[in-house]
Amino acid sequence: MDKRLMKIVDDIRGKFGLDAYKLETYSIHKERNSLGEAFYKFNMEFFPNEISGEIEEDLNPAGTAIVDYNIQKEFVESVIFVEDKSFATKSHFPNKTEEEVGNWIESETGLTYGNDFVMTEVLENGFHFIPNIRDVEITPVGMIDVEFDNDGKLTTYNLFDPIPTTEDLELAEFTLTLEEIEPIVRKQLQLVNFPVEAEKKFVPVYAMEEVYVTLDGSRVIPFLDHEREEVKVDEVIEWTEPFTGELVRGHVDLVSEATADEAFEGKGIEEKLVVTTDQIEKSKDVVRDVFRSEFPEESGMWKIDTLQRLEHFIKATCSMDETATSVFNRQLVVLINPETMTLLNYVDNGEVFEIFDTFEPAEKAVVSHEDAFEKLVSYISLTPTYVYDTVTEKYILCGLLDAAEGVNAVTGEIVPLTDF
Repeated sequence: MDKRLMKIVDDIRGKFGLDAYKLETYSIHKERNSLGEAFYKFNMEFFPNEISGEIEEDLNPAGTAIVDYNIQKEFVESVIFVEDKSFATKSHFPNKTEEEVGNWIESETGLTYGNDFVMTEVLENGFHFIPNIRDVEITPVGMIDVEFDNDGKLTTYNLFDPIPTTEDLELAEFTLTLEEIEPIVRKQLQLVNFPVEAEKKFVPVYAMEEVYVTLDGSRVIPFLDHEREEVKVDEVIEWTEPFTGELVRGHVDLVSEATADEAFEGKGIEEKLVVTTDQIEKSKDVVRDVFRSEFPEESGMWKIDTLQRLEHFIKATCSMDETATSVFNRQLVVLINPETMTLLNYVDNGEVFEIFDTFEPAEKAVVSHEDAFEKLVSYISLTPTYVYDTVTEKYILCGLLDAAEGVNAVTGEIVPLTDF
């Protein structure tokens, strides 16, 4: 084993009291957190020295310690003792108190207990912590869970995503009002066909599409994390001739192992996952060939919605070109090799979509968009939320535009969206 890795193993063994354990397996993988930051994770699995009975293949025995270490930040992100059973010689939390656990997290992460993070939930044998950001919502939100056994021995420690500190925030006072951003609010009110299982039909409802609006009202940030990384294409796919060749699919690597040298050198961690202009155009060609081959008679019936650059491929999401949005849209996802710009694979949700074949189509909307807006406006909320902004690389204060209700586009009734 590489000397640098061996030092980490020895440090982990001492830190968590793994004297009665042996390192069984280890691996290194490049990963990214929810902010898109790349790092190399060193995963270690320690088996207890004394194991009773046979070990099933690919199954970790009770008491196995699984540790994930962030090589770039030089700290442990996760420790799990299988089946909450620990043979460790250290008892980190003899008093099992919140303060004891909070102070231990401080020593592990460099964060300040009570300032950067606070306890929000008492677990059966542990505590749940979140960032302390002036009682304002934050996204993506990091979390920390710590659990222990009756002797105060650590059984679970998980640091989920980065915990932002005040240095990561552009602090501001929330002054945004719905009146200031009325054009955005109106645009986010959309007609959606919701499936109603009990009645086997679709119901047209005007509902708010959740987005974050910046304080100056100049930008909107998508609600879902992955949407913030997508390039919107929104282009109808057309062709005149079917594809007569054979589609050749490549191998899709979802996880790839890295070497110690790559990890400690931080190979590729500065790389931003972006889709270039050239890749956008070539992706269209790859996607068009898939449709020419699989749906030769459906030219003009599909469109490329978005492209997203992931670690090992470009993901093209396509949908049926329909005027009314449905909660469950017919989609086809195409995966493309970003280096060679050739097809890797494609996935069609057509079989899943077949369950709606027996549903009655949605009735034509009777209520106008304007009338629906007037009915719903008093139900629309604007919640202060700190959102990670890829433009400024800071958490900026925004308003979450949302409504828990919608307007039935046929009857004009206000309906809870939880009904669908």
